[in-house]
Amino acid sequence: MVKKTTLHEFVSKNGYELIQKLGKSETSRILKVSRPTIDAILRKYPTAPLRTLPKYVFQWEETQGNTMFIEKYRGKLRDLKIYVTQALQAWLVLGKKDPISWDIEDFRKIWNEERFRDPNTGKMRFQYAIIFRKWMRALGRGEFCNMEDFETKGLKRPRGVKKQWFLEDEEITRLIEAIDREDLLVAFVLSLFSGGRASSVMTSEVSKGIRPMDIDERNCGILMFEPKRQEYVLRLFHPKLVGLVKRYIFDCRVKPNESLFPSYWVMRKLLKSAGLKGKVSKIAEMMGSWHITKHTFVSQGAYHGLSIEVISEQTGTDANTLMDYYAGIKEKKMRAELLGEKVDIEPFHAWALRVIIEPAIRRYEKLFEGEQENAMP
Repeated sequence: MVKKTTLHEFVSKNGYELIQKLGKSETSRILKVSRPTIDAILRKYPTAPLRTLPKYVFQWEETQGNTMFIEKYRGKLRDLKIYVTQALQAWLVLGKKDPISWDIEDFRKIWNEERFRDPNTGKMRFQYAIIFRKWMRALGRGEFCNMEDFETKGLKRPRGVKKQWFLEDEEITRLIEAIDREDLLVAFVLSLFSGGRASSVMTSEVSKGIRPMDIDERNCGILMFEPKRQEYVLRLFHPKLVGLVKRYIFDCRVKPNESLFPSYWVMRKLLKSAGLKGKVSKIAEMMGSWHITKHTFVSQGAYHGLSIEVISEQTGTDANTLMDYYAGIKEKKMRAELLGEKVDIEPFHAWALRVIIEPAIRRYEKLFEGEQENAMP
């Protein structure tokens, strides 16, 4: 993968023009950029891109507060980039006000910003609190850290809350009906059935996501990259779901080596919009986090009879980790076992066909027909 900062520097130093005049090797020497990096840039961007980084990124880099923070903590923080990136988001929230002049009211506004809050605790996420308290100290506002307004105690998510963070049947139904794009629909149902991380399905910094060449239609499988294991994992899918993916590839004319879906950040915004439209608060409040699809597969799979060994193999995650962090318990099962209430539990394949696959196919048909009608003269 080519970093945006590397690409921007290459473009700004006229790398494309130098290659045409002097060749790759000489350009590598002049710009002090490795030859493999130049090859990677040219593979991904055969011609110079019109835009590499938004203008506001350079405005942010020139602020006095950003310069002060980097000078103070360069070499002292392992993830300095994360601290700077989150502060950039706060800078945008505050109307591009230089951090050097952030006062107590500015920090209160940051503390109450939705993107930094945890919907379960109603407070700022613990990791963001740590980041902005570090900024307080760097900017000479260390006294703020002792104020109750910016306290970090009690901000961590209560243990066990995230284990109940999965989609129930009716929430899945509402989401599918609220989705208004074919790519979002297919990516969503694939994620629900596979239990894979978002980076296994769509384009991200660590993988190209699913490509047509990764699909094994005969064996109802798809090779998906698992970033935690740094290897491809063959995941099994219902034949009707594989058929939907093949149709999507045909309709969208996706080439064998192309990614089926846009980048994670694009799809996350689209999922959040669908969550708002479908009134699924678990999606809307978590900024459209795709990780809920993995929690849903593990929790629903366990409820509908999948063994922990099968779930572990399908998700590429250790069984102990699944039980500790992912496997939520449905209330129906608890009531059946504790109170003796009768409950009929479908096998997973039947449940997935009824709740996920067939509704998705019907929704895809409706979306595709709508596009065809709009395309008619």
